[in-house]
Amino acid sequence: MKISRYLIVSAFLAVISTGCKKEGVLKNDTQTDIFDADVWTDSVKTTQVLTSVYADLGPESMLTRINTSNSLSEFTDESDERWTATNVSPASAFQKGNYSASSLPDPFNNIWSNSYKSIRKACLFLSKVEESPLSPAMKKRMKAEALFLRAWYYHILMKHYAGVPLIDKVLSITEDVDLPRNTFEECVNFVVKDLDAAAPDLPVDYIASGLGQDYGRATKGACLALKARVLLHAASPLFNGGAAEPNPVFGYPAYDQNRWVKAAEAAKAVMDMGVYSLVQGTNGDNSTAQGYYNLFLTRINTEMILPRLSASNRTLENSHLPTSRGGANHNNPNGDYVNTFPMKNGKPITDPSSGYNPQNPYVNRDPRFYRSVLYNGAIWASSSGDQPVYTYLNAPQDGLSMPFVGGTQSGYFNRKMMSEGVTGTTGGAQHFFPFLRYAEVLLNYAEALNESGKTAEAYAPMALIRQRAGLVPFELPSGLTQEQMRKFIRDERRIELSYEDHRFWDIRRWKIGASTYGKPLRGMKIVKTGATTYTYEEFDFTKPSVFIEPKMNLLPIPQQQINISTKLIQNPEW
Repeated sequence: MKISRYLIVSAFLAVISTGCKKEGVLKNDTQTDIFDADVWTDSVKTTQVLTSVYADLGPESMLTRINTSNSLSEFTDESDERWTATNVSPASAFQKGNYSASSLPDPFNNIWSNSYKSIRKACLFLSKVEESPLSPAMKKRMKAEALFLRAWYYHILMKHYAGVPLIDKVLSITEDVDLPRNTFEECVNFVVKDLDAAAPDLPVDYIASGLGQDYGRATKGACLALKARVLLHAASPLFNGGAAEPNPVFGYPAYDQNRWVKAAEAAKAVMDMGVYSLVQGTNGDNSTAQGYYNLFLTRINTEMILPRLSASNRTLENSHLPTSRGGANHNNPNGDYVNTFPMKNGKPITDPSSGYNPQNPYVNRDPRFYRSVLYNGAIWASSSGDQPVYTYLNAPQDGLSMPFVGGTQSGYFNRKMMSEGVTGTTGGAQHFFPFLRYAEVLLNYAEALNESGKTAEAYAPMALIRQRAGLVPFELPSGLTQEQMRKFIRDERRIELSYEDHRFWDIRRWKIGASTYGKPLRGMKIVKTGATTYTYEEFDFTKPSVFIEPKMNLLPIPQQQINISTKLIQNPEW
């Protein structure tokens, strides 16, 4: 079984040496150092082994195995990179359904092997750290960090494949490594057990504990928040009695509403810590969604539970800004995503009483819209100072072209998480991608409450999200049914968590792929009629993506893994 080759000998040694060299966490990067006795007799080297596990940490768009331009948004209905002019990018192939277990596009072709490599390193650290000269207190804390990291990588595997082989130790050459997949329930229980064991031994706050140099490492809150996410996914339609086949490897055979109750309790445990809160605007002014903007650019804030830290750079701006701003225009937001943003009064634009004007569509929208989308006339820094970005039909550089030859394909450019004073060629800012943040916890809590039959209690966490967004009024309509609340929650997730690698998994766990991927992308055709006047007309892209249910709700295990195992079964229909 190939898992043994990656986890036991050569590939593991290679990832230790190359991965750690890149991150500077092992001073000596020879391929045998990790097994030398002096590694575990040196406190610095011991610590560096654990740091190397962190070096691989990231959501799917930020792992070292995928380039900095890509994100999972391009593999969903959030953006339209999937329809590039050449139509040969990994995202394009994926969206068209041109992939199989034998020909998976990046990043899905190495999720399996890379995740198990990281699990191997975590298990190795757990088995050896007691031999090190670290203090008892440090050993205790770092063992908890390793448990969290192991849980993280298993949660990545479970999202992709459902039940996977569970390995909680370093396997030797002489052991049986042809392992079957554990049931999905066993995997959930395993991850929860690791997180429950780790949480009490981790700091609540590194800064408050005087350990500021360790900020960004796992905390008690990170354990509780990841547990809440895992239990939410486990309670969702895809896994909670809704698997493609009754085999328990692919999910729970029968639905149980109590799984939603457990997910709600787990999210509430994070809230009850009293440590986290949504970042607000200056003096509580959320009218421009300032807090929402700042949370991605502020190194230490009350909302980030587990961030990916970075030095000053302009990577996002260079990748996603339009050509006129020195960017590579890597993707353009889908107009259907844009239409999900309500008016500032909180009403959907489809509501006749919302005040939405289709011939003046960017006025009085949800303040987060202006922090997330570059639309026709939006202001962004340029070499000549702040200037409008023009996306109207055939506008120079950035305009819509039909058929597409350059500029924007949808009439929009991505703006979220980027510094408004930075272009693709000048300036820089620290960017902090949220592995886990408090807004997700609140939305997880609202969803779990609603699905467990407590719709009335879901109003409170939703109000916190909408109030920080700057909606006036921020309260949802009273008397919502469970189905109506579900629609609000799902739309809120689509807006609040956009471009953070949630939509890809939400589509699958909710089993709505056929109605999202199969739906044509939307664009906005803007025609300039005067110096400052335009007409607006929405249009559908002509190339819908392909989504085959239930097959594509889970990703296939790479065929090379299946071929060399007698016990490893493939996901349904792959």
